[in-house]
Amino acid sequence: MRRTFFLLLIAALVGFGWWRYQHLTTPATGFTPADKPRLDPKDLQILTALDEEYTRLADAVVPSVVSITSSNPRQNNPTNALELFLFGGHNRAQRYSLGSGVIVSKEGHILTNNHVIQGMTTIAVQLTDGREVPARFIGADPSTDIAVLQINVPNLTPLLLADSENVRVGQVVFAIGNPFGLQETVTQGIISARGRRAMSDSDVEFLQTDAAVNEGNSGGPLLNLRGEIVGINTAIFSKTGGNIGISFAVPSNTARRTLESVLATGRAVRGYLGVVLQAMSPELAAQLGAADPRGAIITDVAPGSPAEAAGLQPGDIIRKIGSRPILTLPDVRSRVAELKVGAKAEIVIERGGRSISVSATIAEAPQTPPTQRGGR
Repeated sequence: MRRTFFLLLIAALVGFGWWRYQHLTTPATGFTPADKPRLDPKDLQILTALDEEYTRLADAVVPSVVSITSSNPRQNNPTNALELFLFGGHNRAQRYSLGSGVIVSKEGHILTNNHVIQGMTTIAVQLTDGREVPARFIGADPSTDIAVLQINVPNLTPLLLADSENVRVGQVVFAIGNPFGLQETVTQGIISARGRRAMSDSDVEFLQTDAAVNEGNSGGPLLNLRGEIVGINTAIFSKTGGNIGISFAVPSNTARRTLESVLATGRAVRGYLGVVLQAMSPELAAQLGAADPRGAIITDVAPGSPAEAAGLQPGDIIRKIGSRPILTLPDVRSRVAELKVGAKAEIVIERGGRSISVSATIAEAPQTPPTQRGGR
């Protein structure tokens, strides 16, 4: 009896094990996938149209963006203050540089950053169709970090430089470039702010954007929804070298001025007023009897300069240049830099509590402008 019970128990365990094996290993007898999306595109017409427009924009502009590789076999340890700022003080000294650029003429002119090609002896440009061609250095302006290159390739499609004065905070923009060597990368964001100074002594009032920009994006375009260049991506604010949503672009108007100057003269020609400035403060305003503590006060006027010819004097407080108010000392540098040589600058100053308007003819900046802080 016990033997029979034991055999029945063994048979039951074996049968249960076999059933479990069959249950776990036998494939499902049916599989019914979803036959349609949860949402009908007809119910999302605006988003669907927007998605289509974004892809059309990318398809249209990407062929005008290039990757730039520059090298200098003899330069083992290049130093670039801007590079140190861009990437949080990390030592990026190397014998080659990767960056981006954008074609701005049918003759093959390319805008990029000066720090991408500075000190390099060989510059190569790779197009989106895979062709790699040598580039010729035309000229640059280190103070705006803009450089002009040229390639000899037929049938190029340039992008238009927009008027960056019309850029508005909040508008959608696209950054295109070659981050970390990943070519033809498109990111989207908005204009976060205007008039940013990524470095305290910069002459450039940068556009700030949250579009993802990383190493290698330098020199690539920042574009509006019409595919026009509103800026040249230049710097990121980061302690690690990676994107944290704060990047800066040189406004297109600044880049255009450098381009036009380099093409016309072979070098960057900058405007010059001939004054040495000091930033205003509440204490200075109280001493001078000025109601507004903003602006810039003239501390010296260069002999023979446009400022002297216009009658500007030490102690004058610059309140406005043209239609643009002067709120800080760097504002004066920016306004003068925006003016072409020979242009008339209408300047509003405060002198002895009175508002006075004078006219100065902007000259070309000399090779050795005033050395004091704030010279322009």
